[in-house]
Amino acid sequence: MKKLILFAAMVLSFGTMMAQEQKEELKGQMPKQDPISLAAQLSRYGYANQSPMALVQAAQIVLDNGIQQRAIEGRQGAAHQAVAADKKAGQISLDATQLLKDARELAGKDKTMLSVIQRVEENQAQRGRVSGPYYDSDICRANSSVTYRLNFRGGEVARAVCSGDGDTDLDMYVYDENDNFITKDDDYTDDCICTWNPKWTGIFRIVIRNRGNVYNEYVFGTN
Repeated sequence: MKKLILFAAMVLSFGTMMAQEQKEELKGQMPKQDPISLAAQLSRYGYANQSPMALVQAAQIVLDNGIQQRAIEGRQGAAHQAVAADKKAGQISLDATQLLKDARELAGKDKTMLSVIQRVEENQAQRGRVSGPYYDSDICRANSSVTYRLNFRGGEVARAVCSGDGDTDLDMYVYDENDNFITKDDDYTDDCICTWNPKWTGIFRIVIRNRGNVYNEYVFGTN
């Protein structure tokens, strides 16, 4: 029990650390871990392992960083429809209210866990709306891809992240407006982070490819 309480305290202080890292980014330095990606990973773990603590962690990071959902323009290949027949196991969310609600259900009668959840809920009610990074949520079909064409400013560090529901491997590829390859993240996970330094302001093509045999519900964000 003592370990759980100590872990909870670490969770509630983590958001402040992430906010400080974001300030470093504004100075031209990249944070050690992108908050969208980290919150998505914790969300995925929480749902997969029925862990209320992981869901609370995810919600805390979302709240502390002001992460908001917004449909990102320039997307092609979106596929929300006709996927119910696919075999699925994973789940992912960056909705703080839903994460805390689900965490409360998983906590049951655990008074310690319920106390932690209540404290985060109270902080959520007091803080109001905080503007932060935006993310998009979509589905990439099995053995398929989703493409974003987005504008980035020259001379500024560009970043694109995606994190999936854990069911398949996702890879990310970045190309400039002349179809020149820029960078990629093609490891064997569905967590991808690509950073690059555009030499000029222009449109970049970001391709998310699903290497698996079922669809992957993912979140995608840029700076």
